[in-house]
Parts: sequence; structure tokens; C-alpha cells
Amino acid sequence: MLSAASSVTMDLIALSPRDHEYSPRPEMEMLGSRNIIVLAVVALVGCASPGPGASGGQAAPGGGRENVPRQTKTLTIGQINTIPAYGPWDFSNTSGGGSAIIELHSLGLKTSTRTGGGDEPRLAAKLPSFDDGTMVIQPDGRLVVTWTLRQDVKFHDGHPMTADDVAFSWRLIMRPDLLSSRRDYWTLATNVEAVDSSTIRMTWPTTFFKALDMGADKVWIFPKHILGEPLDTIKDRDAFLSQPFFTTQYLNTGPFRVVDWGMGEVQVLEAFDGYFLGRPRIDRVIIRSIGDVNTMAVNLKSRALDMLSEKTLSLNLFFDLRDEWARTGEGIVPSRQENWRYIWFQFHPEYAKPLELAQDVHLRRGLFHSLDRDGLRELLLPGVEYTSADTFMPESDARTSIVGRPFARYALDQRRALQEFEEGGWRRAPDGRMMNRVGQQVQFELRGNPPDGPELAFVSAGWRELGMDVVQYQPPEALGRDNEFKSKYPSMETRARSTGDEIFVSFDGRLGSSAENRWQGANTSHYANPSLDLLIDRLESTIDSRQQGLVLKEMGEILADDVPALATYYRAIFGAVVKGVKALDDYSTGATGTMARNSHLWDRD
Repeated sequence: MLSAASSVTMDLIALSPRDHEYSPRPEMEMLGSRNIIVLAVVALVGCASPGPGASGGQAAPGGGRENVPRQTKTLTIGQINTIPAYGPWDFSNTSGGGSAIIELHSLGLKTSTRTGGGDEPRLAAKLPSFDDGTMVIQPDGRLVVTWTLRQDVKFHDGHPMTADDVAFSWRLIMRPDLLSSRRDYWTLATNVEAVDSSTIRMTWPTTFFKALDMGADKVWIFPKHILGEPLDTIKDRDAFLSQPFFTTQYLNTGPFRVVDWGMGEVQVLEAFDGYFLGRPRIDRVIIRSIGDVNTMAVNLKSRALDMLSEKTLSLNLFFDLRDEWARTGEGIVPSRQENWRYIWFQFHPEYAKPLELAQDVHLRRGLFHSLDRDGLRELLLPGVEYTSADTFMPESDARTSIVGRPFARYALDQRRALQEFEEGGWRRAPDGRMMNRVGQQVQFELRGNPPDGPELAFVSAGWRELGMDVVQYQPPEALGRDNEFKSKYPSMETRARSTGDEIFVSFDGRLGSSAENRWQGANTSHYANPSLDLLIDRLESTIDSRQQGLVLKEMGEILADDVPALATYYRAIFGAVVKGVKALDDYSTGATGTMARNSHLWDRD
């Protein structure tokens, strides 16, 4: 009979897809000495408690099993990124899968609903509302929001979570000298105070449409009874963040408590008996960080992993897995909408080449009508629902029906495209080349990130058929992190930034990236439209959801009329769950960061 340690050792062997024989997993060689630490942690976990197929007790005298405790249920999740520490700064980047499963261990005041079309309270007992007086606009224009918290929430050490912890967390996050430069919505509040143990009052300088956006990906709750004294006494940021709380002794309010940080490579979480929504059905969750996507896929297929967080495989690998499992029934690959993707233009007169693209909307409209968006979606996301970019609003948003589909007017139509080009001074020569006003062939650069090769090739090929000289360029990764370089692209760039009302930070004329702000502005296209800027301000001060929808509709019409960007498709992201694991049944309608919103209900056969 195998010991627990031996069982874990066997679990660290994967089936090689090449020779169909068992061999050491590729990540053992790829990760080098770092993997020794990872394997040691996993082995210790295996020794500490029985595996998913082992019983937690001994047989009764005479061979009976009536006194044997129920089987320990373990779930192993794969992600790419490691977790250097627990806190908002290391979960702000959604790539790699770590941020998608925050709610395993850390919760916010609210979460998304099961249908994905709205919000529901989590640490809060209810959502604030104008109807019951918990949202009030003061005569001077300030917005006061009062949250009532649940009274049965405990931190993982058993200490009650109260309004003092929420107010303390705001005070901590407002200290970038100690914690982070990260600024979330609630840092715009002028005051956050505890009225009593279960009531928190947030005051905003004006009405703010994100005043209720207090989910786990936006608000991180820290325990005052642990960090209160260090916050007041430690003045050095490195010393503050080096406290065990942020790694080996982390705790929060989620359904699972961290029992082993595993150097950020193999995190071990156990069910929290005191979880206010009921003890989780899964006893133990192991989160393994595997940096290579092919290794990740091998581990999943060999059942060394039970689930993948989102953004852990390439699209092709997810599609291959989806199609294979559709045939074999060995698991499911759910998907959801992610970011609205588009190609935007350079509008800065010093950087724009050719400048006429920034100056003449007819040329931009012509490029839009000559873009085969349906073909692009079929190439990149075959068989995936809700990938149309005719609207920037996600399907799950209740305001989407009000906004409509402003970009639906730009169907593929080469005749219309040529008409628009002629209006802007471009005409096709007898030899098929597209010529500008001075008789030169139209030339421009289409830029994208290293993974964007297929997209760039498809779009460029379509425009070349119309006689344009299109240069494809994918900068090296190092330049992709250079903000000044990113702000000076010459023609067009394919990109994505969030979805819904959050896209407009990239089109706000007051947020242009420049030397004056150290190239930190979100608007690296340097597009400016005063009418749109006014609507952005109006949206931010609009609380009513229907009124927000009407403002967003106006904003969408400006984008569709002025065409600062060509809407291409809605990107999709995927999870994966093996057969026998009951999870992610509501994933396709979920919002960012809430993949694990109901992880206390996850189960396995």
C-alpha cells in the first residue's frame, strides 16, 4: 500500500503525449532548482493529510467501516503566475489566472450574481440604495453611502470582521508609501468611517457611478487586529510588507483559509469551518503554479490537475481541449466574455503616419467597412458565443439593451469602403494600388503584441487586397513595457482594455500619455473629443442604472461616428474542469475576478 508521500510522488508524474509512457513532468526540468521547493511543499501536504482517494480514518474492528470518517475531498487548480504575497498589488494583473480565484480566500463587500447581470451582497448584508436611504446626495453634492455588514463574518483565525476592519483597510490602502501605488475606486472616497460594528459610511466628493463597485477585485479587507499596530509603528514599506501576514500567515474571510503559502508556487488551502455561508463541500484546495502552458495541459489531461483558472492556456490549446472533451466527455471548458478588442489610431500630429488617418474620418470609416470582422472572429474564436464587437458592452450587463450596437453599421462592404476612401482622398490606381492625394501608395503600420500574429496577418491581408502597403510589427516584450515607446506608435495598434463603461479611460482626452506625466496616461492614442469628455464626466456622476445606459448610448454613438477605433471582436477566456468535479456551472455569465464566487458549493464525486 502506498504511503501518503508515495501517493504524492506518483501524482507528480504525468503521461508523456509523445510515447504514451509515464515520465517526469516537463516542469520538473523547466523550473530547475525552484521546482525542488515546489515538490517538497507538495510532498509535505501529502504527508499531512490523506489524498482525495484516501480515507481519513481506520476501519472498525471486524472489518466494518461504520466509524470511518468521510473521504477527504481535494481539488487541485492550475494557474500560471506565482503569488509573491497576498494583497491587491499582486492580484491586480488578471493574466495567469491568480486574480480570477481571489474569492477562494478573500472577499469584498459584494460579488456578481449567479446570472452575471448584476451584483449581490457578500460581506455586506445588503446593497445600499436610494430607496431605503442608505445612499444620499447631500445639498453640497457629496454622496454618502452606508453599508450594513453581515454580523456572522469571521476572519480565518476566528476573530469577527467588523466595520472597523473596513475603515482600517481604507486607511491602509490610502498609504501608498507603505502598501502600494494601486488606486481603486474607493480610494476616491474622502472618508470611510465605522458608525458601529456593523455599519460603514463612505463619503464621496460628488456622486460617483462606481460607489457600489466594492467587489473582491476592487476592495481588499485587512484585519485591524493584526495589522493595526504595524501600520502605526512601521514606517518602512519593505519592512511592512515583509511581515508574515502577507505570506505564511495570511488570513481573510473567504471559504478557504491558506495553510501553506508554498513560496507562491504551491498554495494549500483548507475549508474554513466558520465560513458564514456554510462549510465548503471541498476539504482542501491546492493551487499549483505551472509556467508552461503545454505542461499545464498535460497535467490536466493526466488528472494531476482538476481545474484550470482562466488565462492559463493558449486559445488553441483551450479549443483543442474543448473539442476533445466534447467527444470524450472527460470534462468541460466553459467560456465567458472578457475584453472588447479594437484597432485604434494614432492622433498625435507628431507621431501619426500617415497624418491623414488622424485628420479624416472618411478614411477611418473606409478601413472599418473593409475589415472582415466575421472572418476574424471565426479564425480566432471558432464556435464561441458573444464575440461580436458591435457593442462595447458585455452581454451580461443590464444596460447593454439601452446602449444598443453602435458599430453594427460597419458591415463588410468594399463598395462602401471605396466610396469613403474617395471622400478622404484615396483612390485605387489602374494597377490596383491604393494611392493618396499626392500620388503615393498608401502605407501604414499595424502593430500588436507578440501573441497577436494571426490577427495582424488576417487584417493586413484584407487591406493589402485593396492595394495598401501594410507593415506588420510586433515589438519585443521588453518594448511592450516601455510606456514612452507604446505612446508613439505611428499608425494603428490592435489592443484591448477592459469592457463596458471602463473602456473610456483610453479615450479620455485629458488622460493623454506624455513626457509631462512620465508617459503614464491611459490614452496613448492621444485622441481628444470634448463632447466625449463631457459625457465621461456625466457618466461618473450618474447613479441611476437606466440613466447610465442612456449616457453610454451617447458615448457609443460618438465612437461610432468619429471612429477613433475599429471594433474587431470580443475576446473570450476559458476555464476547464475535469469530469467528476462540480464547479464553474455559472462561469459563462460571471464577471472578472469572480470565478470562485461560489467555491463553497464546489464538490466532487
